Amino acid sequence: MLKRGLSLGVLLGLALAQVEARFVVYDRLLVGGELREYVGTRIFPVATEDELRALVARLNRRPKDARFVYQKDRGWYGVEKVGYRIEVGKALAAYRRALAYGRSSFYLPEAVVPPRRSLESLYRRGIRQLVGEGVTDFRGSSRNRVWNLRLAARKLDGLVIPRGATFSFLKALGPVDEKAGYRQGYVILGDRTEKGVGGGVCQVSTTVFRAAFFAGLPILERHPHSYQLRYYRPSGLDATVYGPWVDLKFQNDTPGDLLLRTYVRGTRLYVRLFGTKDREVGWRGPIFLERTPPLPPRVIEDPTLPAGTRKQVDWPAPGARVRVVRTVRYADGRQVQRAFTSVYKPWGAIYLIGPPAAPPEARR
Repeated sequence: MLKRGLSLGVLLGLALAQVEARFVVYDRLLVGGELREYVGTRIFPVATEDELRALVARLNRRPKDARFVYQKDRGWYGVEKVGYRIEVGKALAAYRRALAYGRSSFYLPEAVVPPRRSLESLYRRGIRQLVGEGVTDFRGSSRNRVWNLRLAARKLDGLVIPRGATFSFLKALGPVDEKAGYRQGYVILGDRTEKGVGGGVCQVSTTVFRAAFFAGLPILERHPHSYQLRYYRPSGLDATVYGPWVDLKFQNDTPGDLLLRTYVRGTRLYVRLFGTKDREVGWRGPIFLERTPPLPPRVIEDPTLPAGTRKQVDWPAPGARVRVVRTVRYADGRQVQRAFTSVYKPWGAIYLIGPPAAPPEARR
């Protein structure tokens, strides 16, 4: 009986003893185009098996794909989260062994789960840093226009443009129709504004063009809008598309692949290209070579608006011939300068109005 009592007391003492669970953590960052790896150990005091079970549940996590984030002191850099998988049974066994042998600590038996898109895979493909960014503002857009530009931006987000490949906006985006989820909006056709599916997609093509422009990529096809639109200031940096004839195309002539990311923050749309930076870009403009006064305002009836409603959806803009000059300086000393000239027709303000109110007798 005495021996049995002593054994039980020893076991109880071991169960109440506090030991340290050591957890090895792995981290990677992609900073300034360089891949940095960090390995460390976190220590958690454990007094009971229930505490250990709760700790394992807290530490187990799924991996998160690599992405680029911004910090004022670092600029743009890549982050990821590896996943951890710890089996409760194995953790308990390691804990019990530590108690039985009087050890002050033990390592949690973990399995590291890499993300599907890891920083290492991006690094190998040359996707290492920000190389170009485009920004436009869609403040004042109709609800359907905002819907369409958000949808188009989502469809392009995460696209990888291989080294040496030619990017086609129309090909990358796919069909722009109601079946693809786009809504009716106002689109520019020639010298008039009409109802059509996909109004707002050109906000995305313009923002993509700016990202490629400031990345110093060769622009193979680009068409300005017919008019200077307030969404696309400054002038000369817009790009319209209209399938299948009018496209935006550029070439990835960088040393690696390019990753295209889209973001909407407030009323601004951002398009960023991440890759390997091997050039610097400077530009001048917009340089106004000619100007003509804007046209008189126009009123368009919109049956979707309440009766008597009046809403301004476009603002007057003068006609102009505008030039923007870009200079690309490569790491090997080469320098390429190109002028982009845009001709805009004069444009007048556009107001949408709801249908006329029904006469009193019709409302009875």
